[in-house]
Amino acid sequence: MWLEDPLRCSVFISTQETHLHHKSVYIAAAYMGGTISLIVILWDAMVTPIIGYIADRTTSKYGRRRPFMLAAVFPLLLFTVLLFTAVNFSTTASYAYYIIIGILFWTVYDFYVVPFSALGAELTQNFNDRNNLRTVVGFFIYLTVWGVTALPMFIWDRVSLAGGSDQLAWIISALVIGGAGLICGLICWNFTRGKELSAGSTLVKDANTQIERGFLRNYIELLKQRPLRNITLTMICLCISFSIESAALVYLMNNNLGLSETTQAFYWTCYTVITFIVLPICNVIANKIGKRNALLLLNALAAGGCVLYYVVGIDSFVQLVIFSFLYQLGNSALWILGYSLSYDCIEVDEFLHGCRREGAVTGLTSFTQKLGSALGMWISGLLLSFFNYDGTQAVQSTATEKGILFLNTIAPAISILFGIVFLWLYPINQKNYQAILEATEQKKTGQPFSVEKFKELIK
Repeated sequence: MWLEDPLRCSVFISTQETHLHHKSVYIAAAYMGGTISLIVILWDAMVTPIIGYIADRTTSKYGRRRPFMLAAVFPLLLFTVLLFTAVNFSTTASYAYYIIIGILFWTVYDFYVVPFSALGAELTQNFNDRNNLRTVVGFFIYLTVWGVTALPMFIWDRVSLAGGSDQLAWIISALVIGGAGLICGLICWNFTRGKELSAGSTLVKDANTQIERGFLRNYIELLKQRPLRNITLTMICLCISFSIESAALVYLMNNNLGLSETTQAFYWTCYTVITFIVLPICNVIANKIGKRNALLLLNALAAGGCVLYYVVGIDSFVQLVIFSFLYQLGNSALWILGYSLSYDCIEVDEFLHGCRREGAVTGLTSFTQKLGSALGMWISGLLLSFFNYDGTQAVQSTATEKGILFLNTIAPAISILFGIVFLWLYPINQKNYQAILEATEQKKTGQPFSVEKFKELIK
């Protein structure tokens, strides 16, 4: 798979603009970097539902998902290189360049990842197997996260020691990351051959009868469903938290802790190891107590860890690693269980409307993820400005460093708590999910069925 979670890459680029211009020109205040990220990711958020809608309506003999995946992987490599390419334009032209290339990158990326994610809902309809599937995906997500954070720093350090320019280091990084994405994308496309559900497996003989109601009506109809509405609001809040913490973490390491590029690269390696430890823990807990309850529990622990470390502070590398472990309990659970919870809403939709809209549901889920990410990055920029962060200064004031700590801890914790409230109202569990699967099969074959065991899902 390609960058299932490219936010780290986006954050890394947007917060390292000074380095992209050879440290000689300070391009923007923190709030301007946040504004650029907001524009690009909002575009990304708007595109994903459209792509999901188009994919559901595709009737190619090669499937509804995989043709898009194949078409996207090659231009994705090109735009990755352009995104990492430093330009010597004027300030205004530089902004325009990164906005345009960012928009093109995210558009092509979405033509891969939305069908890819929708395909996940078709591979299995088993309640717990979806957790297992997303756990495997999670390992690759965070392997990629490590690649797009630690690897460029390592390449940058090596190229600098060899006398090469920063621009050369970034281009090499882009070629390595983009090339890996191309190879993984083609592998995924090949090994999912024949795994898509056919349109004939739905209740409606012509599945497009329902889908062709129109784009807006399609999504309004989906959002009327209580389970999907609740998980949508949950993911917005949790993604805001993750985005704030992701952006703020770079400033914490650079300013509060003063970590070198090599040490930061080592941190991202530790971060990946932490995640690989946390992912199976999340999966086991979810399969034992249910995915909703697991997501509630693990994000409550993450919020508690944020509050704790605001009080005691993050003053050393060891404290940073321990804090990251606590935060990753909730964050890893989000990327495993958030999509798994939204996948379960597809069967509710199929029972109610007679067709499977994996693309639309996944597009909506991705939209909420990107909307939350954009808002989080924008909030991060505003708060950095509020705390008087000045990127031209090598050393920040004590008040600014305290503000950066707040941005890494209390701000994400507040957003997590809002997400917990919405998640508490999410009604699908293993028992009523199984009941709606059985009723759907009975409905397909014309047998009598009862909605008593899952009436809370369809009211």
